[in-house]
Amino acid sequence: MKLLSALLLWLSLPATAADVGMPLVVTIPYMEREAAHRIYADKLLALALALSRDKYGAYRVVQQQQESVIRRQLLELEKGSSLSVAVAMPTQEWLEGALPVRIPIMRGLASFRLFLGQQGQRPAYDAVHTLDDLRALSIGQGPGWSTAKILEDNGFKVIYGGAHSTLIPMLHTGRFQLLMRSVFEVGPEWRAQREAHPGLLIVDRFAVYTYMPMYFFVARNQPELAERLEYGLKKAYASGELDRLLQRYFGDSLALLKNKQLKIFHLPNTNIDRSFFERDRPYLLDAVVALEKEARR
Repeated sequence: MKLLSALLLWLSLPATAADVGMPLVVTIPYMEREAAHRIYADKLLALALALSRDKYGAYRVVQQQQESVIRRQLLELEKGSSLSVAVAMPTQEWLEGALPVRIPIMRGLASFRLFLGQQGQRPAYDAVHTLDDLRALSIGQGPGWSTAKILEDNGFKVIYGGAHSTLIPMLHTGRFQLLMRSVFEVGPEWRAQREAHPGLLIVDRFAVYTYMPMYFFVARNQPELAERLEYGLKKAYASGELDRLLQRYFGDSLALLKNKQLKIFHLPNTNIDRSFFERDRPYLLDAVVALEKEARR
């Protein structure tokens, strides 16, 4: 279902002293490919804005009318004219080009990466027992994905595709052997594509863990919005509302973290240093904290 081209969120509560003046206009991206983490992020943004109204006043959320890919979103945040906030993994480009709100909005869930594969490649998957075995397989990635640098820096063979819609067809035709996806993307994508691409499967033998926080990034000319979102997100976390929203959209993915059959390989995230985990630790899932400790042994 296509998202509304323009989304306006007005609060109907009585005005407060903080509401004096024009409401803050917050412009968010439009992405044609509907995905649970995008819907979740929009809901959480609205929640953070609502919970911060007591301090920062009224607001209005407007969605862009045309789709913009992740690289374009960063350019728009740098210009500060047509986009207020976007969601991304931290990389040097994003940290320099926009203001990160340093509350991990998915509590580290994106750190768990699973793989889509093909039935004909099962012998190759079954032969994976070590990290070097996994490095022997080619992995598909999209342009601008932060995971591509992590894989390349850790010695993997990365094959780049085009837009997201091109990647599973490339996997199907053997252009690469694996497509790495987050724990919350792999199931929906498999269900959506399995009829069109017979033999598509979720690899159930191994997974990758690399600490990957997901943040709201704000245009540099809107520092008060960054402050406001941090304030609202902290309130959402403290009240349990963030966790309830996370469970609503990712309950199945959270359950996958308990799968003891998966061999989990640890990779350092070369986009960030270890200080990110230490700063984010109070907001992270227990499973993320446990695996990070294991990775550092």
